[in-house]
Amino acid sequence: MEPISIALGLAQATGLADKIGGLIGGKNGQAVADRVVDVAKLVTGMHDGRSALEEVQADPGAKVRLEEALIDREVELQKIAQEDRADARSLQVETLKADRGWLSNNFLYLMTFLLLLFAFGFATAVTFIELSPTGERYADLIMTSLVAGSVGGVVRLFYGGGGRMQQQQLGSKRLQDFGDYGR
Repeated sequence: MEPISIALGLAQATGLADKIGGLIGGKNGQAVADRVVDVAKLVTGMHDGRSALEEVQADPGAKVRLEEALIDREVELQKIAQEDRADARSLQVETLKADRGWLSNNFLYLMTFLLLLFAFGFATAVTFIELSPTGERYADLIMTSLVAGSVGGVVRLFYGGGGRMQQQQLGSKRLQDFGDYGR
């Protein structure tokens, strides 16, 4: 069996199929699967992934230990799954260093200019052109998404504040620390 199949089997056995499967389904799925199998080998004490899978399926204690280990490593697995995603500023710096021509060097700025031009043009038109009551509701909805989404995104890109939100996680707690789980 290949590591992806073993990792999916382990995720299915522990009840984390949706979460782990989603991470494995991404671009770095092989790396995530390798890490899941490594954790399973470590938890079960087996030397290969197939044996670890069989142990987890046969022993409820190994299943609980693996589930706790995977939850404890949730953030690590998400980082592995998202390693290929570069932030926009570093991508722009690399593009400028490559010097591939005027359009590629200025593409981000042109798109930003066009987006802001559209946003402010729409805001101006909605302000000075009389609308029907239904049109006003639609205009309010569009304005909210333009200001909050588009303009806010441009400001976060150029002036920071686009840091990753903190993931909801169990942290260092184990499942056994919650209520009467496993007692």
